[in-house]
Amino acid sequence: MTEMAQDSNFLHTTHRTITWFNKAFQSDELQLAAPFQRNPVWTCIQKSYLIDTVLLGLPVPELYMQDLVNAAGSESHIVVDGQQRIRACLDYVAGEYALEGEDVSPRWRGVKFVDLIPEEKQAIFAYKFVVRVLPQMPEDELRKIFARLNRNVVALNEQELRNATYWGPFITAIQAMADEDPFWSESSIFTANDIRRMLDHEYISELAAAYLHGTQNKKDKLDTYYQLYEEAFESKDELIAGFRSTTSEISQVLPNLASTRWKKKSDFYTLFLVMIDQRSSFPFTSDQRDNVSNRLLNFGEEVTALMKLDPSEWENPNPLVSEYTRAVGRAASDRGNRETRKTALSSYLFSDS
Repeated sequence: MTEMAQDSNFLHTTHRTITWFNKAFQSDELQLAAPFQRNPVWTCIQKSYLIDTVLLGLPVPELYMQDLVNAAGSESHIVVDGQQRIRACLDYVAGEYALEGEDVSPRWRGVKFVDLIPEEKQAIFAYKFVVRVLPQMPEDELRKIFARLNRNVVALNEQELRNATYWGPFITAIQAMADEDPFWSESSIFTANDIRRMLDHEYISELAAAYLHGTQNKKDKLDTYYQLYEEAFESKDELIAGFRSTTSEISQVLPNLASTRWKKKSDFYTLFLVMIDQRSSFPFTSDQRDNVSNRLLNFGEEVTALMKLDPSEWENPNPLVSEYTRAVGRAASDRGNRETRKTALSSYLFSDS
């Protein structure tokens, strides 16, 4: 740790009311989504339980924040840990949900903030959170504190922990590809929960690792590549451009991707790696797109048909289709099966095109 952090006092605490947080939020002085924090993931039931706790006047775990003032005298208040709790309160006061769940006191179930009696509204606005105010420090040390807090208290998944730990050019490339390319939100590959829990970032990281270093085993740790490219990543622009051109071409080849088997993560992993190998030929001509599209749809339908049968019932299937089907049916994320699928699909699509 740096001298600044060693010499700082981490024991300073204060109290802040929900009114204080609401005013800070309304004036754009409250920063809830620090770059290293997870996306909002609390369900309505979890939010409701917190509001029930507030209404009952019971304690909740302390929050961690930083208070910063710039040279012009403008304040900003950064939530290092506790954004889910604060969001739950702000959303409730804003009327965005009614309380629900078996753990909520019966008299408040189904009740929105506007429906509370004046004394209950006052109790919420006046509720005081215990806030530990952290000193100003380099972002890397702030990230370490956040990661340590959440390792011990909250069950972050591996990608959320990576987001708290790394901030170099590789992770920023992944974030840019996941958040700025509309293909990922329109393709139906990821569920809303996948996106909330950053599993889309994790999946795109797997694709990036395969693009840079060849097909990987799902069980291998992505952290190896996050660490490798934390300080420098000379291929960042090439990676982003390659991914964008590939998703663009896939959108042209399969405009109805969401209605095909290729939206399945295992199958799309194979499709993406096969297509990005063809990036020097992008954009395809209209005839090429039609050809590849028809082959993909036919291949996918044949695989789906075989998967419904026992291998003993297969009747003279296309060898490439049968190889792919065997490799996607079990242990689909093993490196060997991924390699088999990639070779089979590439041969089917492009060997004589």
